Amino acid sequence: MLYQLATYSFWFAFVGLLVASAIYVLEITRGKPTNIPYGRIVSVTAWIFLTASIGMFSSYHSGTSLSGSNVLVLLAWALVLIYFILGFMFKFTRYGTLFVPAATLLLFAAQVLAPGRGDLTPYPELVTAQMDSAMIGYHVLLITFGNALLLVGSMAAVLYAYQAKALRSKRPPLWLKSLPSLANIEKLWIRVLTFGLPIYFSGQILGVTRAITVDAQGWFFDVRIVLSGAILIVYSVALFLYYRAKTDSLIIAHISLLGAALIVILMVLARILPVGFHIFGAFS
Repeated sequence: MLYQLATYSFWFAFVGLLVASAIYVLEITRGKPTNIPYGRIVSVTAWIFLTASIGMFSSYHSGTSLSGSNVLVLLAWALVLIYFILGFMFKFTRYGTLFVPAATLLLFAAQVLAPGRGDLTPYPELVTAQMDSAMIGYHVLLITFGNALLLVGSMAAVLYAYQAKALRSKRPPLWLKSLPSLANIEKLWIRVLTFGLPIYFSGQILGVTRAITVDAQGWFFDVRIVLSGAILIVYSVALFLYYRAKTDSLIIAHISLLGAALIVILMVLARILPVGFHIFGAFS
């Protein structure tokens, strides 16, 4: 019964986010938001259903699966939560057009990759022993939120780059007027990256500490860990150039896009490479 309720709640959440995405896109194409924030109302309702689904799946399996496509579900949950926090703290409420569709795509990808995402895949005994630590849970939690924040910042960078290019054209599209100003987009993009990068780095430190603690051989050669380090370097360079205040913001935006591309590549590799010490997202 609990499993069925969790499944129904998940699909209510998915459909709700799909409807909210359509509402946000419609508002942008119309050029102005409606008097009643239908998109936010539907998004909040869908997020509550998604939270309930995650909680019920966790209760059914006596724990939250931190592997497979379930990580994508947690990432989608975190993405919508970050959107709500940004809207409450900084009044960035018009970015639902980016965040909510992105979360919807993550939920869709989770179902395509593994329809039975609630099922826990048994790991080899050695890997199970390596995972037997609260540090692994905090590692995945911090990396998930770090990824979500860095992707949010990168999406804002995409919007910045597109709007900057469109404004330079002779005939910019009319719906461009409904978007925030370049200054506000830049503020969101940099604030989120500045906040998200330390969280991502903290998750890396916990993962490396666990690897050293269990004396995992050759963990530093794992391509996923190497890519994780590259992501940290790329975003660090982007923030360094921004705060140095001597580099064009459009160049920094493209550097942020490179970081987002590396995150996507890492997420894909984490699901297709064989299970090793770095079991993030690995499933058979």
